Amino acid sequence: MANILDYLDWRGDVPFSVSPLNEVDNLIFSQLSFIDLEGILPARVSAGSMPLHEAARRYFEVHPDDSESMGLIVPAAIRTLIRRMAECERYRDLQLAGYVSIIDESIQKQFAALTIQINERQLYVTYRGTDDTLVGWKENFNMSFMQAIPAQLDAVAYLNHVAADTTHPQIYVGGHSKGGNLAIYAAIHCEEAVKPRIVKVYSNDGPGYHREVIESEAYRTMADRIVNIVPQTSVIGRLLEHDECYTVVQSSATGLWQHDGFSWEVKGRKFVDAPALTAESERIERSVKKWIADMDDAQRQAFVEAFYHVLTSTNAKTLTDLTRDRNWFWQLMTNSELSESRKTVMAGLSQLTGEAGRLWIDELKAKKAEGTEQKQGAESAKKTVAKIKKPTTSTAPKAKSQAKKPTTNTATTPKKKAQQVIKGIIETAESRVKSIPAPKRQSPKKTTTKKSESKPSDKPEQK
Repeated sequence: MANILDYLDWRGDVPFSVSPLNEVDNLIFSQLSFIDLEGILPARVSAGSMPLHEAARRYFEVHPDDSESMGLIVPAAIRTLIRRMAECERYRDLQLAGYVSIIDESIQKQFAALTIQINERQLYVTYRGTDDTLVGWKENFNMSFMQAIPAQLDAVAYLNHVAADTTHPQIYVGGHSKGGNLAIYAAIHCEEAVKPRIVKVYSNDGPGYHREVIESEAYRTMADRIVNIVPQTSVIGRLLEHDECYTVVQSSATGLWQHDGFSWEVKGRKFVDAPALTAESERIERSVKKWIADMDDAQRQAFVEAFYHVLTSTNAKTLTDLTRDRNWFWQLMTNSELSESRKTVMAGLSQLTGEAGRLWIDELKAKKAEGTEQKQGAESAKKTVAKIKKPTTSTAPKAKSQAKKPTTNTATTPKKKAQQVIKGIIETAESRVKSIPAPKRQSPKKTTTKKSESKPSDKPEQK
């Protein structure tokens, strides 16, 4: 199926003056924030901007190797994305400014942002999601027990600076994964003078917040401008507390890999809608919610700190570093200095998997019960057919006695007629029984529309 790269082929020659920013453009801008523009763009928007095609040219001068990894979980297709954006009329002349990227292990912060000036009236502030760094993942986990993480506070300050440095009356804010979380947090906590300029806030499969944030007055006043987009088997986008108003889109990937925005299916200027979240997504959400609810903030912090301690004991800085050594997991499990941290981690994971297992078993029982009901319904229908097929006591013996008599033309003719009548009755009964639904399922109401009652205006609507 088509994705955002195919969208560039379809819509790349259509400028924003003809076709305004849409949800697909939003995801593309969210991915753009993962490009390392350090040393290419200044940190403040007021310090100047650069056309996208020029920023892309300078980026590939610094990073010429297409095989260069962007990390274990960051899609390599992002490099292809910016190269092709630089060739598209729709994107090549967009002005990029205000690139910021901060990694601070001392306070466990991973933050990056970029401003995209679409025209003189509109700009898009995009926040980077979680990258390959372990400290970035640690900060994500910190959201389970902290009211505000450092990256969220930086997101608010960044949006206020961009608003102060520009005169664009329309501001869009967005991001993918953690970037979507930062976008919403910045929009609801920015200065009051900035909020009227915010048109929409996009969270592309971004995690949620503490319940206090969702229930706050600041969130409610911004809620009608927040757009939550998740794939049908969303995992990251269903973590923590979140708004139940969201758009579900189709992904060509499976399971957790649907988090990759390049797997989201595109048709025209929109994503392909999915009917609902899958049972797997809902089961994981319930498991994690129950797991978190069973611990207080102190217990969650103890688990997260222990988990981070275990991972960083290898001296790894990124997920890529962690997986370079094939024996890293064995080393972690046998290191005596990590025994206490290991116990805390294993206890927490055991609790989580136990809860997930219980929910999975409950689902299996429910499906089994549903299957039993359907089977009973089918058997009931068969019995009904059998009763209808069984000849009555008055006609059966006559037919049998007639069969034993010497065959004559007068005897066989009534028999054949009777068989035809019985066969017709049986066929009619079978067709009616087949239309009987399984128990506990309501059949749709049948409506009959006579030709004479149809309105003349119905015909052109059908054409």
